[in-house]
Amino acid sequence: MKTFNQALGEMKTVIWDTSPKTLQDAIDPEIWIEGFGRMLLSQHKARFVRASEDFLKRAKAEDYDYIEGRMTAYHHMLEGIQHAEKDMNTPAWKTRITKLKKAGK
Repeated sequence: MKTFNQALGEMKTVIWDTSPKTLQDAIDPEIWIEGFGRMLLSQHKARFVRASEDFLKRAKAEDYDYIEGRMTAYHHMLEGIQHAEKDMNTPAWKTRITKLKKAGK
């Protein structure tokens, strides 16, 4: 049986809709990060910013145990965002964006 931290170590991130129909869907796709659900990339980034602000508040209050407990999940959220952005920088994804721009969608 795997522990929670071992399961987080095998985290997956995928772009949920690999055939976007509009330019906006291609620029800000819906992604799924294991353990964090399926949301738009911009929503995951906003969630990451809120978590960062929460860490700052906790650090000022010297609540280091809380930060240590959440650090693994925080790191995996960051990795998930980075993985999605890496997938969006592939030539195939950029081609989709270009086709949608030309089609005027």
